[in-house]
Amino acid sequence: MKKYSIAIFLTILSLTGFTQTVLFHQDVNDTTLGKRGPNLRNYSHLYVGFGFIAGKPDSAGSAIKYGRSVDWMVGYRYKFRISNFFAIGYDIDFNSYTYALKQSSAKTLPDTIVHNKEQMNFSDLGLSGYMRFNYGRRGNRIGNFIDIGAFGDWGFSTTHFTKDKAPNGNIVKTTVSRLKYINDTNYGLTARVGFGRYVFFANYRLSDLFKTSYHYAELPRITAGIQLGLHK
Repeated sequence: MKKYSIAIFLTILSLTGFTQTVLFHQDVNDTTLGKRGPNLRNYSHLYVGFGFIAGKPDSAGSAIKYGRSVDWMVGYRYKFRISNFFAIGYDIDFNSYTYALKQSSAKTLPDTIVHNKEQMNFSDLGLSGYMRFNYGRRGNRIGNFIDIGAFGDWGFSTTHFTKDKAPNGNIVKTTVSRLKYINDTNYGLTARVGFGRYVFFANYRLSDLFKTSYHYAELPRITAGIQLGLHK
């Protein structure tokens, strides 16, 4: 009887040890060998965003209406994790900027004519690179982070829009495209603070929108707003 008891005990012990080994092996594969995820080596997602144009123009000749001068965006963001606290990545995005020009006797962009409504619209394709500094607990989530980087944009479409009410009551709208005084490319610096899918950003344009030969005062260089990551 004792021999049978010992044999049964050893059999149960060996089966238990084998089961524990398999479970442990599976857990390791599930958590450490994965390469794609919010806090793993590779991760990418789409995002949308909205911002306001901020800062001062170079002179009153290019003054804008704040609150009506905005930026809409949609983009793709890739992140490569180097360590638990540091990552690098890039963005590819589309931006639509609207600068609502203030109408006054001081206006010089693009002329001195005062309209009922006037704005400049820029549609850009952009590429940016960034360094990410993570902080706080995350697990396999985006978590909290600070991004610092630089961007370059190609303006594939720029228009000048005006709207006026004629003496007979008719509404006259004009849209002028292929503006010769606009630089096709621009560049600048970007900074972001993220809390999961919610990201607060600020961009500073270093380059000039206008060709120097036209002597236009530059529009405000800062854009600030919020982005929403389209991920869990």
